[in-house]
Amino acid sequence: MAEQISNVRYQELLNEEEPAVAQPPQEEAAVLEAPPPYSSISAANAAFFDYKEDAGRFPNPPSYNVATTLPSYDEAERTKAETGVPLVPGRVVEDDFDDTDQLRIGNDGIFMLTFFMAFLFNWIGFFLSFCLTTSAAGRYGAISGFGLSLIKWVLIVRFSTYFPGYFDGQYWLWWVFLAMGFMLFVRGPVHLLKLVFE
Repeated sequence: MAEQISNVRYQELLNEEEPAVAQPPQEEAAVLEAPPPYSSISAANAAFFDYKEDAGRFPNPPSYNVATTLPSYDEAERTKAETGVPLVPGRVVEDDFDDTDQLRIGNDGIFMLTFFMAFLFNWIGFFLSFCLTTSAAGRYGAISGFGLSLIKWVLIVRFSTYFPGYFDGQYWLWWVFLAMGFMLFVRGPVHLLKLVFE
């Protein structure tokens, strides 16, 4: 009786939602199988888990007693200073050379790159090369290149036939821009050499 009531109720629900697909549910006797117990991993299946036991390739870590009885930082520094042995054998420690100084100052290649970038691309090249470099050589190269670019443009405007009368009666302004460009051109290498030889 209860089975008939559930079938009728199921038919009603199917008729309400989808009248074309009205099929009664079939009783399934199959029960879902439980996963195998963990004890089923036998010696034959243990080869799958051998990758975790790489005793031959990697050394075992020290025991807990050894790891907890390490010296403190102060004791290790004191014994290192007493022995005077370098940490890496064959490495000479130079006190007068520092890699950060080399990165801060730069090299000749970056100086020439930013110099030509500022010289060829004028204002845009100067701003790009000055703002995108972090070394002193790059910035002084940009300043020097912009100075020579300024000299170039003053001479182009002064002797060009496209700008007649642009400097008429104002030759002092022509000399001011020319002197300023020359001072910027000389300032770059002079200050870079002063930085390098300090």
